[in-house]
Amino acid sequence: MNGWMVLGCVVLVLVLLTLIPLGARGQYGQEGFRLDLVVGPVTIGVYPKAKKKKKKSKARKEKKGEPQKKPVPPKSKLSLGSWHTFRRYLPLICEAAGELRRKMVVRKLNIHLVWADKDPASAAIGYGMINGVIGGLWNLIDHSFRVKDHKFVVDLDYEKKEPQVQLQAVLTLTVGQLISFGIRYGMKFIAMQREDRKKTENSKEVISHE
Repeated sequence: MNGWMVLGCVVLVLVLLTLIPLGARGQYGQEGFRLDLVVGPVTIGVYPKAKKKKKKSKARKEKKGEPQKKPVPPKSKLSLGSWHTFRRYLPLICEAAGELRRKMVVRKLNIHLVWADKDPASAAIGYGMINGVIGGLWNLIDHSFRVKDHKFVVDLDYEKKEPQVQLQAVLTLTVGQLISFGIRYGMKFIAMQREDRKKTENSKEVISHE
């Protein structure tokens, strides 16, 4: 009986782990761009990274008469083969991106735009135009994502000389969704690799027999 209880507790813990929300929170404003990884109640800073203190390095003395080595320019990694490979896997990448978009939930989307211009008349005209643009942008976002909470605010300021924007977005999906997504498309990717490897082996056999 104790064994079944332990097994049940383990299964329950695993199920609860799959329900943990995993997501990203992005913020943009006058202070710059910031990106955080959110795992349940824990927030991990991704960008900008904390600056590390540089250690003082000892200066190396150059030997007299020793020729200095010229830096070798890095070789380009782009080739015809890599382009064919990318084109081969592009449909799978697009399919995965579309499904990931459908799984994601936009928990919060806040945009605060302060419209301004050096010319007050241009500022007023631009304010009317930007409201129409924001409306079209919201229709696009609402059609592409599941948005739980959103707030778009556009203000007009005649004292400022240029527009200012504050943006905050929080996107999440559960650990279980991420695991199932990874397993599904990981298996598809492996199957395509096996198919490509099989075609290569068959072509080599044909060449060897000729």
